[in-house]
Amino acid sequence: MGNGENHESLVGKSTLRSDTIEKSAGETVFSDDFDMPRKIWGGVLRSPVANSRIVKLDTRKAEALEGVHAVLTAWDIPGTNLRGNLLGARDDQPVLAEKSVRAAGDPVALVAADTRELVQEALNLIRFDWEKLPLVLDPAKAMEPGSLQVDERGNVIGHFGYERGDVDAGFRRSAAVVEETFQTQSVDHAYMETESGVAWVDASDVIHIRCGTQMIENFRFIARILAVPHNQVRIECPYVGGGFGGKIMMTIEPFLALLAKAAGRPVQMSLSREESILSSTKRHPYTMHYKAGADAEGRLIAWKADIVGDAGAYTELSAVLCKYSMVQASGPYRCENTKVDMRMVLTHNPVGTAMRGVGSPQITFAIEGVMDTLSEKLGMDPFAFRKKNYLSKGEALATGQPLKREVRLAETAERARRTLDDSLPSNGGGESPGSGFRKPLRARGFASNMTGYGRYGTVADASVSLQLDGSAVVAAGAPDLGSGQEGGYRQVAAQVLGLPLEKITLHLSDSQTTPLVGMTAGSRQFLNTGATIERAAGPIADALKKEAAKLLEAREEDIVLSGGKAHVRAMPERSVNHAQIAAACAASGVYLSNTGRLVIPPEPYPGYESAHEAGWVDYVFGAAAADVSVDPDTGEVTVNGLGICHDVGTAVNPQTVLGQFEGGAVFGMGLAILEDCAVADGRVEAHDFAQYLLATAMDVPEIGTAIVESGEGAGPFGARGVGEPPNNTPAGAIANAVSNAIGVRVTSLPITPEKVVRALRGGEWPK
Repeated sequence: MGNGENHESLVGKSTLRSDTIEKSAGETVFSDDFDMPRKIWGGVLRSPVANSRIVKLDTRKAEALEGVHAVLTAWDIPGTNLRGNLLGARDDQPVLAEKSVRAAGDPVALVAADTRELVQEALNLIRFDWEKLPLVLDPAKAMEPGSLQVDERGNVIGHFGYERGDVDAGFRRSAAVVEETFQTQSVDHAYMETESGVAWVDASDVIHIRCGTQMIENFRFIARILAVPHNQVRIECPYVGGGFGGKIMMTIEPFLALLAKAAGRPVQMSLSREESILSSTKRHPYTMHYKAGADAEGRLIAWKADIVGDAGAYTELSAVLCKYSMVQASGPYRCENTKVDMRMVLTHNPVGTAMRGVGSPQITFAIEGVMDTLSEKLGMDPFAFRKKNYLSKGEALATGQPLKREVRLAETAERARRTLDDSLPSNGGGESPGSGFRKPLRARGFASNMTGYGRYGTVADASVSLQLDGSAVVAAGAPDLGSGQEGGYRQVAAQVLGLPLEKITLHLSDSQTTPLVGMTAGSRQFLNTGATIERAAGPIADALKKEAAKLLEAREEDIVLSGGKAHVRAMPERSVNHAQIAAACAASGVYLSNTGRLVIPPEPYPGYESAHEAGWVDYVFGAAAADVSVDPDTGEVTVNGLGICHDVGTAVNPQTVLGQFEGGAVFGMGLAILEDCAVADGRVEAHDFAQYLLATAMDVPEIGTAIVESGEGAGPFGARGVGEPPNNTPAGAIANAVSNAIGVRVTSLPITPEKVVRALRGGEWPK
């Protein structure tokens, strides 16, 4: 099979992304930019309150309004009134509420009308009366015996854990023990593009849905809702203006499909920011109780974690995340006695789901706080303490899963700290001037992390076809969320086939014309799609070399594909181009089209069953370092600089990797000091980005970045998935830096001025 040998290698080159110019010029067509003849608009009536009984739902006035083409309730759904779920998780969320609602923002009715204004007028004419019911908002109380049950099947929707060694004995032997509870907040995905799309029914009665999504495989759930065969639903995904996990499961797709089918016209929808914040899923708030012990030499000998995640009103992906969070709950550290208990619990709060990191940012914040506190109690340098306990290649995680690939934790931590030094001016520039009353408190902190990528049980496909003119067409079902996936896929195909990038055309994310590869999430698609493209292109490259060898009267093993030509090794003047080879292949009946398949079967390890068969295909190891200033009078925290370093295996496109590092750094900083979906009675209080605080360009600190390349990733050319890891470490590093600055351990996020002032005055972090 073709091995990608290419004298003008594209691997490791920062090639220009194909979407750079059109995105910079504002010419990219996103979901809301499509127009259709005879298009009408759709809208959703949502419940303003959580947990209530529907007393009356009268749509007659809305139906009578001129220009209204369809008004739908749960009773109009032809198939199953459930949104669907993955991996056997509880399927408990209705498309439209029938007799009651659980969450504020739950959809109750749909309207399609000629204009957006008319849609809103019709929604206002629907009489929706409800009776408020008691709420359970605290996941700890939701687990108590006799608690109000959000779902009749029980409030605990995910419960995973593992135990190795004798934890109690480990604590008895410990020279130092720390015990602390950490809390993180609910966070909005805050994608720039709100939930948008258009749907229509074609002449063959196929329902087309063109929208931003992270998983085109949702067409199967749409078919179940509409009671039609799978081949009667087609989802096409254009460029997506951000997803971060919030667009894995369906958002507006079922509404578009139902309305288009009922109205017989193309229907377009685009949620306002207020509606998006109200109704969309969030990052799970975690409450994490940790206890850790070490001996006098600084070796971890006991580790215990009890973690509870607030799943909100429906299961969504919470049960799946529960398992993957459990895997990472002991961090990248070696400890012979470990016990982890992880639960996800239903409440009447906003629905939780995946958000960039699969629970890792929350857990890293807690773990790294514990490691700093324990090192202080032992009188050890925080880095030296960690270095003594870092896992190594060939060792096993606490679950029992062996680490078969390179683990460079110490190197990434050292380089993250060094690149922070390099990024900040020697005169300490960038420091906040403070309020002027007292000198700002300045300190540094760092955090290490392991982030999994690649899911066992994966089956993915992609196709590659070489055209007669020597160009190639690549097709795969992975949505492009804007992080540069498309460029990476083109580099893989070009490298293996020996073609220039401009000779590669890529078709992505159409459920009826592109092979399916699964969701774009979990930093998995360069592994999934990249590997399937590599496997599809390999046999074509082999066929090209074989035919070129005949044309050039050379040995097949001496043929090199490079720059759109095949030449004899060390004799570039003896060459034929890909078009000539393709013509010869066509004449001799050689088919230059192929589908590549990646199958990742489970890999059981010692303790596999007791650890709930959990684990990732591989892990990315890295670190972040932070420099902060704290105004002791106002409590304001300024992040002066961040240093980010991860072992990415192989940086196929270094510029894209560094972009992920920098974007992830700011993303993680938002979790640390800014973002908070404050909830009252189950409803998010913020309406827009004036109330929900996000990092802006004015908040971005100096960011230093460093790439480590071990070459041992599970992806093509030894690459690892890097979409999420850079986001997972900054909150922990910033929290540790603030703790060092104020002399009080930060135990909850976000780190607000109010909390800092109270900590400085009271000597402990407010609960």
